[in-house]
Amino acid sequence: MNDDLTECFNNVRDTFNSALAHYQIWYTLRGKGKAIENYIHEMDDYRYVDFFLAANSGNYKLMFIETASLFDSDNRTQSIRSLKTLMNTYGLNEISDKFEKNLKPYSELVSNIKTIRSRVIAHKEAGIDPSELYNKHGIKPDDIRDMLNIVADLLRELESMLTNNSNSHSVGATDRWEQATFKLLESLHSERHS
Repeated sequence: MNDDLTECFNNVRDTFNSALAHYQIWYTLRGKGKAIENYIHEMDDYRYVDFFLAANSGNYKLMFIETASLFDSDNRTQSIRSLKTLMNTYGLNEISDKFEKNLKPYSELVSNIKTIRSRVIAHKEAGIDPSELYNKHGIKPDDIRDMLNIVADLLRELESMLTNNSNSHSVGATDRWEQATFKLLESLHSERHS
């Protein structure tokens, strides 16, 4: 394969891994049935509360920024769109079509994520009530997770093609960031009770 396809894949993969990491950390800290229910005392500890407030806010914002970057439509960026163009250029039309087909059901979600990113997170548009915008666009964390899982599957399939089916996968479709967040909270919990 050509170097520009590999370079674009690597950049899209890195953006994806970052989006997934920020999603998992944020959702583990704030999501229903996750850490907040069992580790609220550790997160509210005066020694750590500022860290967890900043981590929650930062990961939330970066989740939107990185996920929107995956679907950037600017021709100057390396996104899924430019990756599909390069796949078609190098005769990988079948996998490019698979990206199109499997991600099409998420087009409204992607549009909503970009709107929130642009109007509330990246630019803080004047006269916008963020809560109204969130209600209007109704983004659900489970939908983001499902879409990121589809992207992971597609990127792994493309990576297999680019690396001649080698077993080394660099696409982070695991729960490793969620597990790392829980391990940190478990350590803080153990410290508080020792």
